[in-house]
Amino acid sequence: MLKSPFSELGRSKSWKRVLLDSATLWLAINLNRRQLRVVFGEAWGTYHAYMKSKKLKPVVEETGADGRLLWIGPKRTERVILYIHGGAFLFGPLESGPILWGYIQDNLQERGKPTGVAFLNYSLVPDAIFPTQLKQAVLAIQHLIVSGAAPENIQLTGDSAGGLIIHQIFSHILHPVDGVPKLKLSAPLGGAYMMAPWATTVDDEVYHTNDNAGDVVTASVLLYWASKMYEGVPRSAMPYLNPNGAPDDWLRGIDKVVNRVLISAGGAEVLRDAVIKYFKTIEKHHKNTTFFLQDKGAHVETFLLLLVRDEDTKFAPFLLDWLEQGFS
Repeated sequence: MLKSPFSELGRSKSWKRVLLDSATLWLAINLNRRQLRVVFGEAWGTYHAYMKSKKLKPVVEETGADGRLLWIGPKRTERVILYIHGGAFLFGPLESGPILWGYIQDNLQERGKPTGVAFLNYSLVPDAIFPTQLKQAVLAIQHLIVSGAAPENIQLTGDSAGGLIIHQIFSHILHPVDGVPKLKLSAPLGGAYMMAPWATTVDDEVYHTNDNAGDVVTASVLLYWASKMYEGVPRSAMPYLNPNGAPDDWLRGIDKVVNRVLISAGGAEVLRDAVIKYFKTIEKHHKNTTFFLQDKGAHVETFLLLLVRDEDTKFAPFLLDWLEQGFS
């Protein structure tokens, strides 16, 4: 159960956060995949609502295989952040998604590093299954490069299932998937940030070491969502869909694919130990890998803070600095 407002965890949060977390947990437990998509919507709607609120003209590019790039502000290719949203492949990003990346974009501009920010609008399950989302991501990156973006000036970012897609991108470069265009890079990508990547998608002991610690999802919820992702997918896809179950040397060579990696997790989230395990795997193959634990944080903590207009005084500034350093 979620911690009450009178617990140590509850007292560390605003009353708005306590209400939001309680409501989110209730929805996650009680709604099926169809209902979740109705409640949380899809990337297309979230993006257009944000652009309307900012009085900005939408900039949309079709990139192939029914995928598209949704630009926050004008398209720029001298520096690019490609954001791949979470939602268990079942629903779109939270409305705070574009708020965070708008904040990052505005501050990079002020620091003299104007940056284009694009959302990947990918197909959801069950409308499309693996490797469709990977193919859409690869085509989007190829489109950015053809448009003039140098690989070293592209930074990938993603939360939860979006982090899993980033894992798929790296896996595909190292172990190409049949039916997906090969992603050949003239130089390593500038960076990759994964917020609470969905690093374990099967029932495992790491799902239960921090369950019911105050998160907005439970192990049983995540496993239900994962079961929908796996429908119709061959077992050969497991290393791409269950990162912590991949062979030990699966990510060997990742240091030649991306210059630096940042991974974060919340101290109170179910996936905490799964994320830490994944971080240690990447760190073994890539020395420039950083981990940030958000104390008492829930799954996608920063997005939840922004939803209730609470300020993230610790991680958001750290992320901004990290991304700035990734743009030479």
